[in-house]
Amino acid sequence: MADRHISSVFIAMPCTMLSPFVIPQQTVTIMHLNMRQSAKALMLSALLLCVLAACTPGVETSEAQEQKQQQERQQGKDETGAETKDMDNVSGDPVLTSQRYFDLLAAGEFEQAYVMWAPNTPTGEGGSDLFERSMLAYQSFDGKTMGDARTEGAAGTLYAEVPVQVSGLRRGESFSRGGTMELARCNDVPGCSDDERRWKIRAINLEEE
Repeated sequence: MADRHISSVFIAMPCTMLSPFVIPQQTVTIMHLNMRQSAKALMLSALLLCVLAACTPGVETSEAQEQKQQQERQQGKDETGAETKDMDNVSGDPVLTSQRYFDLLAAGEFEQAYVMWAPNTPTGEGGSDLFERSMLAYQSFDGKTMGDARTEGAAGTLYAEVPVQVSGLRRGESFSRGGTMELARCNDVPGCSDDERRWKIRAINLEEE
């Protein structure tokens, strides 16, 4: 009888008395809820950081900005150098110089076209205003070089003659005439300036209609 009583008592004892490491069910439930809430908070924080990283504009470091500025300055130098080289090629060739003059007239760039005339010529001495007014008579203009230049030198000066063809509309009347463009430049003698070494226009001689 005693043994049966002990067994029944043992069986009826609550589980908390069997082991000190058994955690009540209510406590386990609360811990699970807290862990879920913490996991959700971490996920929300990570998501917020990703959104902020995507929306925040990139900030360049001072070193990156300096490198970018150096690249832009170098690119500007390269472009300027290329333009200067192209202009030197044009001004050093009488045929290219003649064609550039015609292109400037066709584009209405009369000021730039005027400076291509030699100063000691009637056109050069007349001034840019008179030159521009004379060109306003043309409703359209087209000029082309028609072959190689014929050059000769004399007394430190080079002369060139370029065959040309001009056409267009002047005061409502069309025209088309052939002729030559005369140019000159310093023959690389000591004392010549860079501008004097460029071909300058001396005259444009067109055939009679």
